[in-house]
Amino acid sequence: MPQPQPGNSLAVARERYLEVAEDPGRVRPLVVASWQRSMEYGVKSGEISAPYIENPNLDVPLTKAALPILDRLFEQLAGDAVAMMITDHQGVVLSRTVSDEGLTTRLGRVQLVPGHVYSERYVGTNGIGTALASGRPAVIAGNEHYVEALRYFQCAAVPIVHPTRRTLLGAFNLTTTRQGSAGMLMALASSTVRQIESEIAAISSRRERALFQDYLAACASVRPGPVLAVSREVLMMNEQLSAAVIGPDQHALLDHAREIADDARFEGRRSIALPSGRVAELRVSRCRREDSDAGAIFRIRLIGRPQLRPPAPEGSRRADLGLVGSSPQWLDAVTACEAAFTSGSWFLVAGEAGVGKTTLVEAVHRAYGAGRRLVVAEPPSSESPHASEQWLHEVRDRLAESSNVVVLRDVQLLGNGLRRGLRGLLADLDRAATGQLIMTSQPTTAGADAHLGDLLDTCVEVPPIRHRYEDIEQLVRFFLRRYQPNGDRTCSPEALAMLQRCPWPENLRQIESVIRGLVRRPAGRVIGVEDLPPECRVSSRNVLTAMELLERDAILRGLMHRNANVQRTARDLGISRATMYRKLRYYGIVPSSLS
Repeated sequence: MPQPQPGNSLAVARERYLEVAEDPGRVRPLVVASWQRSMEYGVKSGEISAPYIENPNLDVPLTKAALPILDRLFEQLAGDAVAMMITDHQGVVLSRTVSDEGLTTRLGRVQLVPGHVYSERYVGTNGIGTALASGRPAVIAGNEHYVEALRYFQCAAVPIVHPTRRTLLGAFNLTTTRQGSAGMLMALASSTVRQIESEIAAISSRRERALFQDYLAACASVRPGPVLAVSREVLMMNEQLSAAVIGPDQHALLDHAREIADDARFEGRRSIALPSGRVAELRVSRCRREDSDAGAIFRIRLIGRPQLRPPAPEGSRRADLGLVGSSPQWLDAVTACEAAFTSGSWFLVAGEAGVGKTTLVEAVHRAYGAGRRLVVAEPPSSESPHASEQWLHEVRDRLAESSNVVVLRDVQLLGNGLRRGLRGLLADLDRAATGQLIMTSQPTTAGADAHLGDLLDTCVEVPPIRHRYEDIEQLVRFFLRRYQPNGDRTCSPEALAMLQRCPWPENLRQIESVIRGLVRRPAGRVIGVEDLPPECRVSSRNVLTAMELLERDAILRGLMHRNANVQRTARDLGISRATMYRKLRYYGIVPSSLS
């Protein structure tokens, strides 16, 4: 079959589907729409290319609720050639159970095993990916699969939704090679998901009660002071905290607290620099019940007084490096990167997409890397044995030049085999006779790669924009000057305040895109609130949970990538239009039109 090209219309997707459909008279809109998305993603129909995430996080309510239920179901289906799988909301296979050896082998050949990502973006139309993309139960049988290697299977997948938050947690999937079993598979999958969602509700209720008890105990101590309780779904603060920490300080504190609470291993003390100049000293204790982490209790001590800072300079405190920003978190990252670079260390620069990791490395190299060549290597486009061997050979050759500074970007995208090869290559090198190695990485659901980290000397954490509240004004002015060097357009105080409240899920990349779009649009000299694009009009007064933050950011990205089209964004996220408008109001997102 000819390989479809991205960007084809729905009619072309329908035509391609009809070419392989067993019964062209029964064309299902769900499948045709999925084929269209698969073509837009550029999925190759002739090969399987499901990315692999090493050590996905299984310590989540979804797996705790689902695995005992799947164990019981496995006993009932023992001997049947049916595979049961649980995935997270991104399509990462978290668990797979199958008793038939032949089916196990077939699933291995198509990478349908734990750790691989089976979303439509990578594998095209399939039960798991299509259920997650559409938000509806999906049966994909035979030639309805987009990738040819999957057309031997019948799959029934049902989304798993949090019973109270209504956020997408993942999917339950049943796969078999037995023909004509779609009805049975869907009935069984739907029944199993109802049981899983019921157990999630029970676990959430127990966790919330446990966290509330620990929160009350902390507040009832002799000298309670400011107290905060945070879990994935709950946030509570006492009056002392809500009165003592307000405005940007409160936003910064809650962002840090959510991230700390998400790390079930952290317990102890941590100090946070707040935008006002004060320091919040956090004493963190975990709330653990029934061998499960229910969240974290924060006892908070505030050090110092709010400082009235002079207006930020037009450029940057680090003008010598050409970098914009003066927040303590950002300056700490710059200083750490300078120290690691000038000492010749091998180090990792970690941070979310778009925070400026590569920009930071390039700036430090310009300042301190005289006579040394900066070489940037991307992950290989394919992890076939030949492509992997060639990529590792190129990395070895570049490091062999002692005057080179080699930057390996986005190492979180490397598959398990390539990671092992890279570890072996680096372990065999003589550090004294090689170039300097720097890696960049984004957070993933994978566990830390301790073996790869052992070969590096240090890690530099680059903060996301939402933790650099005071830098947003400087960044906005910087990009205004870049894209209108002879212009005099400025932001009104109201527009600037709204830009500072924006969560910026894509960080610097998104700020630059927004300002570039504003400059290109005809408008007056002063940019007002009405000129801002939809993704910047966030004015929610609600204290959002970690799950709600993820959902809000997904909606913002959807609107940004679909030209503020609410109906298309709702359809692509798998929710109804009415639900989308309700969420827009709740999160304070104001698109330019709500027609």
